Formats: sequence, structure tokens, C-alpha cells
Amino acid sequence: MRIRLAKPAPRGTDALGVHFGRDWFTVLSGTVELLLRERTILVEAGEAAEFSTMIPHAFGAHDGPAEIICILDQEGQRTHLQP
Repeated sequence: MRIRLAKPAPRGTDALGVHFGRDWFTVLSGTVELLLRERTILVEAGEAAEFSTMIPHAFGAHDGPAEIICILDQEGQRTHLQP
């Protein structure tokens, strides 16, 4: 699935989600901020990230829009693709 991110990652422990499965994404353009518990990782264009979704997590655009290709299971789709 191809997703364009325009908003920053949500902040605060209540904003971090968990669900069964794993997420994988590669950044096509821009920079994505990936929050894993208290750790912040910047993933830039041409880089990829993969992680257990049982770790509290969130991700969003960093300093401008970003575009990613991601692989999500059904639970991940429900969690990450809310309107």
C-alpha cells in the first residue's frame, strides 16, 4: 500500500498503539519519524523500517510531507488507516 503522510507522529504514551503482527515500510520521499516506545527513529528516503507491532508505536511525517510503501496485515490496516 502506498501512503502519503502529511502529519507528524502523534505524541504521548496514549497515542502509541499496539496490535498483533509486524509492520514494514520503505520511504519513497521525505523523512518519516518512527516512535517505538520512548525511542525516536528518523527513516529517510531510500531507507526501510520493520518492527513488531506489539511494541507501542506511531509514525508520521517529519519536517514536511513523506511518502511510504508499506505492508500491513488486517489489524495494521484498521489501526493505521483511520480517516
